[in-house]
Amino acid sequence: VPDKKVIQKVGIRLRNLLKLPKAHRWVCYEWFYSNIDQPLFLGDNEFCAYLKQSFPLLKTRKLSRVQWCKIRRIMGKPRRCSPAFFEEEVRALHDKRHNIRQLQQRKVLNTDSFNSLPEDIPLPLVIGTKVTARLRKPQDGLFEGSIDAVDTQTATYRIKFDRSGLGTHSVPDFEVLSADPPETMPKSSFIQRQRPRTIYYSTPPRPMVSFPHGTHLDNDPLLGGSPLRPGLSATGETTSTVGGFPVDFLTLMVQLSKILSHKKEKIAKLKDMNSQAEMVTSYGKLITPEFKKRYAALIMEFEVLNKDLQESLEGILKYCEKLAPEQGLQCMLQPQAIRSKCLEEAREMMQQCATTEHLELPEVPAVDLVAKLTSLMLQIKNLAQGDLNSFEFKSLNEALLDIQGSLDTRNIGVFQNKVQIHINHIQNGLSQLGSLHAFTSSAILD
Repeated sequence: VPDKKVIQKVGIRLRNLLKLPKAHRWVCYEWFYSNIDQPLFLGDNEFCAYLKQSFPLLKTRKLSRVQWCKIRRIMGKPRRCSPAFFEEEVRALHDKRHNIRQLQQRKVLNTDSFNSLPEDIPLPLVIGTKVTARLRKPQDGLFEGSIDAVDTQTATYRIKFDRSGLGTHSVPDFEVLSADPPETMPKSSFIQRQRPRTIYYSTPPRPMVSFPHGTHLDNDPLLGGSPLRPGLSATGETTSTVGGFPVDFLTLMVQLSKILSHKKEKIAKLKDMNSQAEMVTSYGKLITPEFKKRYAALIMEFEVLNKDLQESLEGILKYCEKLAPEQGLQCMLQPQAIRSKCLEEAREMMQQCATTEHLELPEVPAVDLVAKLTSLMLQIKNLAQGDLNSFEFKSLNEALLDIQGSLDTRNIGVFQNKVQIHINHIQNGLSQLGSLHAFTSSAILD
């Protein structure tokens, strides 16, 4: 149990240290990272990237000092701290901050300049968020407050500070840290191709609701101007709504968010167990049965989480069909459309080759099998060139099932060993989520 007197003595010494201007600045530079700077400084740095490139088999980062020194000697001498080096680093930092702001404002023109950004992009802060900001004048230090306004032109937040006498000041976004953990979104969701939207040239008339005489709703901001949502009630289901959305839909969204948070924790635990197993194996020791049981139980939990995640996504997709029927129908038909397009392209390719060689393709199952196998390669080509999504993976899995169903039972084993296993390896290589993807349950073919 720590001694209270020792803690008080250390606290007094730390408080006296922080009164020094240089010590205070050092603490700010060392531990205060804004929302926009956290993914840049707290993520994988150039040293981690070089480790992945030079030592791809080194998975663990828990090494001794002697081992780290040996790795540094193998890597060679680092760059000297010259003024040109610092100027280049500061310029690169400003460019990355600018690119993150462009993503936050959905101003994506050229995706090539965003390759150096981290995978998770922080979302911009909104009005009313509790923050801690670095203030220069009238007093230098870190102070708490809340965002009063957002200026995207100058990349600043108008912050109203809680301490009396400080007032309201504009602070750059790279000196503002939210009180809660920052919310992030994948970079791919910002820079993905724009989907066509339905354009409405005229606003349809809003239906009027008759209320009993004597009710005054003109000044009510909710009841006086709340539009009805006939698209959700046209199905004949009388469900309660909150904010214009069905309660069941909001329940599914909350359930999905909790499942994803729980799965993220399990993935972090799995990475830690993998590091432990690799360290034990590197020392030539045997993995204990208790560790194997805990590892197997964790994998079983992933299976349950993936099933729950699949059910939540399917339920949300059904409500999306009601909210936007044209987009929901496109999502449902997309796997079949991808398969049909690739199969048609494969048959046209075979017909062109036959025409060039002055041959006539016979109507035999072997020719149809060659066309289907060629369509598999075309689907993989589309996967590699386009944006990865679950519907394209589902289309590829359905094509494998279709080919396997058309084969003779004696040839199924050959197909699984010669074709299916390589397709699965390509899928795992293309997908950043690997075998823990929610839609890969159908990828395991019997």
